[in-house]
Amino acid sequence: MNRHNPTMQSSTTGVGLSPLERIRQAEAEVTRRLAAARESAEKTVVTAQAQATQIKNQAKEEGQRSGEAKLREMISKAEEESRGIVTQAHQRAEKLRRKGQHRMDQAVRMAFLCLVGATDGDDEKEKEE
Repeated sequence: MNRHNPTMQSSTTGVGLSPLERIRQAEAEVTRRLAAARESAEKTVVTAQAQATQIKNQAKEEGQRSGEAKLREMISKAEEESRGIVTQAHQRAEKLRRKGQHRMDQAVRMAFLCLVGATDGDDEKEKEE
């Protein structure tokens, strides 16, 4: 106890303190609480930033995987289409080759007939002379 003021007790209990001392004690408590709240808020911000970075990285990786899968799918489709086009081109080329061969055979036959016909005509003209 304080000799000058017998009603004053320890400052930790707050009983028997002067109004000024109680205000100082309340201010100190508010300051401690503010510091604790500020520290807690800073931790929350750091945690939120870390989570945001993690989410952003996951989204980026997922987008990249998805994009690569889509690209592979598009390449596969393009290769399949190109194989179909090449197959059709081969079929058409074979058809044109057969058609050309047939026409060549006809042309050879016609040339042969023309030659044979012209030769037969020359023999008859020689006989008449």
